Amino acid sequence: MRRLLLALVLCAALVGVGVAPAAASARVPADGAFTVAITGAPDLQPLPGDRCLATVPVTLAFEGTLEGTAPGTIRIAVDAPCDQAFAVPPGTFADVFLFSGTFTGTVAGEPADARLVYTGITRPGGEVRGLMLLSGDARGLLRVEATAGAGGTYSGSVQG
Repeated sequence: MRRLLLALVLCAALVGVGVAPAAASARVPADGAFTVAITGAPDLQPLPGDRCLATVPVTLAFEGTLEGTAPGTIRIAVDAPCDQAFAVPPGTFADVFLFSGTFTGTVAGEPADARLVYTGITRPGGEVRGLMLLSGDARGLLRVEATAGAGGTYSGSVQG
């Protein structure tokens, strides 16, 4: 849990995400699913301690309260050397990750564009726990349960 909180704090600092003051629109419950599609080749860089940092272009596709897509980049620090980390299925090794992109679509049926930051941890075996932060036309913090490299579900609330 400490790694996840640290990752969220770091991602906010890295991408400069600010949450705007509350507007007149109401906060609504949010839940649904998302998938992850790799849209380009990973750039791999060795890290100290036999770890690997991958930077990969991906697109998240949402259904449910959020309907739309978020193209962006995910940075993954994997607990394995680069020659092993991506020669096996996603989730084989533990990792921490940070996705940064722009969501375009609808939130609770209303058109929305928002900066989307998704950060979390992957346990060996592929179980992902994370948080998504939206800022822009829609604002909110969503809990995520997912499978590495595939996608998963989100829940929380958003304000549009």
